[in-house]
Amino acid sequence: MPTSSRPRVKDAVERFLARVRHNIDVHLETLGSDLVRALEEEGGKVSADRLSDLAKSASTVHTQEGKLDLLAKLVGSMRMQDEATTLRGIIEALARGASGEATRVAVLLVDSETLRSFVDFGYVAGAKPADVSLDSFPALARAVADRQRLLLVAGPGGRVPDVPAFMRAMSGNTGLVVPITVGAVVVAVLYAEGPERPSAASAAATAASLWTEHVEVLVRHASSRLENVTSRRTVEVLSR
Repeated sequence: MPTSSRPRVKDAVERFLARVRHNIDVHLETLGSDLVRALEEEGGKVSADRLSDLAKSASTVHTQEGKLDLLAKLVGSMRMQDEATTLRGIIEALARGASGEATRVAVLLVDSETLRSFVDFGYVAGAKPADVSLDSFPALARAVADRQRLLLVAGPGGRVPDVPAFMRAMSGNTGLVVPITVGAVVVAVLYAEGPERPSAASAAATAASLWTEHVEVLVRHASSRLENVTSRRTVEVLSR
């Protein structure tokens, strides 16, 4: 997507969110009016079926509000990257935005065969992010070489890919490693972990499934921003 069109797209998304929020507010007001009218018509008592219908409608609205909050937060995180003007600033904005979606986040820069710890969020206990030799962790090395994400879940043999201690997800969480590319070159990797997806369909299941997708969206946006800033600086140097 052309750089000049990105702000317009995010502005359009934000206007859409504002309209949907307004519609939700109107829906809630209508539900409240329905409940008051039901109480008045039925002498202060409401049938169980009527209450059930109202509760289902309210639950649907609540779920929609939760999804909108997640989307609004994602757009805000992308805007932070757009406002950053340096390579370091973009990567820090990526990590900070991802930390709003995930429990723990670490970004490591690729330096030949070594991953250098750069920035992290959420590590209050346990092993802290540190430099990593790719030679010691084949799964990580493949993710970098193939420019593919690595989902840290048990495979067919029941084993989780071997990774450094700080990439071992806490109980109840799932880990994810996503390469950050500039063009066809992996310049860094982002590790994030968040809640596992519950088996039952629920609002919690939706949130648990969305955080990984949102982190990957933020990484793709960061890659685009890094490439844009790198290209612009190259042009600036060549035009001097």
